[in-house]
Amino acid sequence: MSDTRDTDNDWKRVAEDDPFWGVLSRDQFRKEAMSEERLAEFMETGEQFIGDIFGLVKAHVSKDFEPKRALDFGCGVGRLLVPIARRVREAVGVDVAPAMLELAAKQVRAAGLDNVTLLPSDDDLAQVDGLFDFVNCYIVLQHIPPERGYRLIDAMIERMAIGAVASLQVTYAKSRAFWKYEEPRSRFYRRDGRNIVDIVDSGWRAPEGTINMYDYDLNQVMAQISLAAGQPVIALPTTDDDHLGVHFVFQRAR
Repeated sequence: MSDTRDTDNDWKRVAEDDPFWGVLSRDQFRKEAMSEERLAEFMETGEQFIGDIFGLVKAHVSKDFEPKRALDFGCGVGRLLVPIARRVREAVGVDVAPAMLELAAKQVRAAGLDNVTLLPSDDDLAQVDGLFDFVNCYIVLQHIPPERGYRLIDAMIERMAIGAVASLQVTYAKSRAFWKYEEPRSRFYRRDGRNIVDIVDSGWRAPEGTINMYDYDLNQVMAQISLAAGQPVIALPTTDDDHLGVHFVFQRAR
């Protein structure tokens, strides 16, 4: 059974119901818990993350890394977009949810920035023009079915100038504890060697607004990166509530 779920609608619902928690799923960032203090704490996590990435790139990928134009795919409320914009001449943030873009615009204004463009997203990044020196996509693709996500990875790489740096993260496995969320999907299943095959679709679907987590084939992702990347390709392990992932950092060489 293929996954035909419209995760864009899920994300739009999350953006309206609980946007900050949708980006960082911690109780202190629930809608009812948010305050000016919590918002500052939330945004500081983005500043720390981008500062660490820029430091990593300068130390191990390109010591002269000074990007002028940057793209943040899945910018959400602007947690990473704002600190990126502080470090570049022009920043572009894209997101599929209008409510997220509205919140991102609010954070951009609060930061006193005038170098940010916000755009609606699609699987071809059709509204994103030109090339970039830095492309970022972190804890985003994991919520998009891989058959769409692979296409988006190609679209992001195509928009990297030669010498540009990418920061891309995907998840590839999850704890067995999450099997309980898979059980309602089918009436029966069978084992095919080490694989589990669903039999007879139950018709059950998680309610709209559910944040789904998808597992990517790292062979596929690494092959896509290898077509464009030089050396080194940095692979940093990530763990998000027992979802295993890899954060790739690399420079486009061809």
